[in-house]
Amino acid sequence: MAQDYGKIQSAQRTMQLLELLAAHSGQLSVTQIAKLMDVSIASVSRLLATLSELGYVEKNAETHRYSLSYRLYALGSKSVSSNALVRALIPVANSVARKYDVSVNINSMAGRDAVLLWRVTRFFNKDLDFIGGETAPAYCTSAGKAMLSTYSEERLADYLSHIDLSGVQNKHITEATLREELSQVAKRGYSVCPEEYVSGVFSISFPLRDRTGGVFAFTVITRMNDVARITSEAVLRDISSRLPALIK
Repeated sequence: MAQDYGKIQSAQRTMQLLELLAAHSGQLSVTQIAKLMDVSIASVSRLLATLSELGYVEKNAETHRYSLSYRLYALGSKSVSSNALVRALIPVANSVARKYDVSVNINSMAGRDAVLLWRVTRFFNKDLDFIGGETAPAYCTSAGKAMLSTYSEERLADYLSHIDLSGVQNKHITEATLREELSQVAKRGYSVCPEEYVSGVFSISFPLRDRTGGVFAFTVITRMNDVARITSEAVLRDISSRLPALIK
């Protein structure tokens, strides 16, 4: 039993170390990592040695500081590219982007956040210049709300119990208003987000599930002054009809 607990604790510390390195754009020394993790330098050194040997962490030969390698990114990319639904959505995203001159994101959930898996960009917005793997709060993005609308009551209650509904763009969000919005999303089949997370941007997201039950979102994005381009019933029907019907 004690041995099992030790293995669990070691795994937890490993993930904590990886997330710590990911959160810091610069490199960290062993001493800094030990202080931030509140563990001994010896423990950190052992973890770093193992992760370095496995190729997940790199040590700068000049500064002797550590940073993440791109191996985790490579693993994540393989996971995304091997998903049948994502592969099916990519040509659809390219087609929709060309036809309506919009940007399109393919999203999923990473813990309690919406994560960007893939995107095609048709316009630039400095606040929307995300790359694959970046996350945003699910409760205030169209992709996040589309995916949350598919949750069971039990799963949604668990999600809400672990987040702080901090408003963005000076908008106040409560559990009651979020629940009501998710109910409306579930009824109409898509969510909308007018400047809620990023100024000057309007987005519509369609929730999807793959055959394993994984939840995803197909997100169409345009500028606020081009909203009419994607909000007509005809356009919404056209986009929805392009999505893989068997796995909605």
